[in-house]
Amino acid sequence: MSLEIETRVLNSPGPISDAFLLSRAFIKIIIGPVGSAKTMTALRALVEVAKRQKGRVDGRGVLWRKARVGVIRETYPNIEKNTLPSWFDVFPEELGKFTWKAPYTHRLQLILAEDEDGNAIDVVDFEIEFRAIGDRSVEEACRGWQVAAVMVDEADLQPPELLAFLTGRVGRGGIDAAMMVDPQIILSLNAPYMDNWVYGLAIEKNLGEMTDDLREVLGDRELLEVFIQPGGREPDAENLHNLPQGYYQVQAAANKHRPDYVARMIDNKFVPMQHGQPVNPQFDYRTHVRKLEWDRSRKLILGFDQGLFAAAVASQRTTMGHFRTLREAVMFREDGKTLAKIGPTAFGQMCKAMLNEHFFDLHPDMIRVVGDPAAWAASDREDSELDWIKAFRKALGLPVHRAKTNKAALRNEAIWRAMGERDGYAVDESCKHLIRGHLGGYHYRKAEISDGETRGHLEIADTIHTHVCDGEQYAALEGEHVIADIRGTPRGGATVRLDSNFDVFAGG
Repeated sequence: MSLEIETRVLNSPGPISDAFLLSRAFIKIIIGPVGSAKTMTALRALVEVAKRQKGRVDGRGVLWRKARVGVIRETYPNIEKNTLPSWFDVFPEELGKFTWKAPYTHRLQLILAEDEDGNAIDVVDFEIEFRAIGDRSVEEACRGWQVAAVMVDEADLQPPELLAFLTGRVGRGGIDAAMMVDPQIILSLNAPYMDNWVYGLAIEKNLGEMTDDLREVLGDRELLEVFIQPGGREPDAENLHNLPQGYYQVQAAANKHRPDYVARMIDNKFVPMQHGQPVNPQFDYRTHVRKLEWDRSRKLILGFDQGLFAAAVASQRTTMGHFRTLREAVMFREDGKTLAKIGPTAFGQMCKAMLNEHFFDLHPDMIRVVGDPAAWAASDREDSELDWIKAFRKALGLPVHRAKTNKAALRNEAIWRAMGERDGYAVDESCKHLIRGHLGGYHYRKAEISDGETRGHLEIADTIHTHVCDGEQYAALEGEHVIADIRGTPRGGATVRLDSNFDVFAGG
């Protein structure tokens, strides 16, 4: 039996790529900087799916498997320029039969095992098809596709409705359904803008819940797994051994005037579409976001920022003084993108519901509620309540205290210090709105100075993320010696005073 095959040894880009390659999740996503081999790794993942398919043994004792997979992106020129070179690094064009008529196809026979005499005993009839959406609708581009798995290359550039159509196309590889094993949808991309649909999917996990029916279908597989590679200038950056020396440093220098490009394409960071320097540039998704557990032995801090778009966070200090934000309370409109106006009574009820759901049986002595000291003045309210704090406190059912200060320099420094320490800061992955704020939604107003001078004191822009980030800052001021350490004053023995920008006796 003559089979067309070539043995190729591919170096591992790194541990994140390896874990992604082995993942059996129904949807798996790899996000990395340019040059991190994410595209090649995603293509190799298609081959891994093919190797897992079941097969039938012929009269000579050879196990024959069959697998058809696909790749889709926006145009055929981009497939030719960017995707196919990576594929040909895995399987050269001259191996098997490649057809350059759209949609492009490559047919191969892959030997998975041989007997002692070198004869193939386990073979995959493998076909990969490269499709472009072009000027067609997503439905038209996907029509008639039956594949075991599909890869969406540069997924952030593709239409958001693509995923919905692909879920009905994978697992239909033109073979007996009983032979189909672990169909997959595979996404590969650079760090997307926060407004992009893939950010919502990969980072905020806005898929449906894992129901019993879905668990029965998936078995021991996950519905979604996301793999985020280190930035190109990080010590553990992947695929550096296959790149020229200084690859990322040269790009960063050449693109210094394009900070968004450097952040996304080189440092693999998520950035907002809007302009403006982030207030918390130290924030790193890979380092700071994870699932957190409530420590019942430590006091819970509810930090809030008042107003028509009030928001709050529930945080704690660890025994080591590290800062942890566990949950957020934010009111959105039905579109999920804009904040809804909320009065103090409704806001208090929302915070109370959040506490009851996530911090059940919390003793009142084990929580401290703190907010913007300016809220006690209640001079800028537009609702019908006579006293914002009194109404909020009544609805919440807990004592409410002024934060230690509302000076921006001290509040910001409390967060910056926490983020700058090793394991000093972490936020639970459920705090989606707060995370978006740290990633750049909470930013300085763009300076417009005609003579090119740098503004000395930047003003923070008023965005939908301002309130939740301010609330977290008030919570971060709580804890022993926080203010003293920021100011560099000796610990203990000092008189406690309220440091505020307003008349503390007004509106009391």
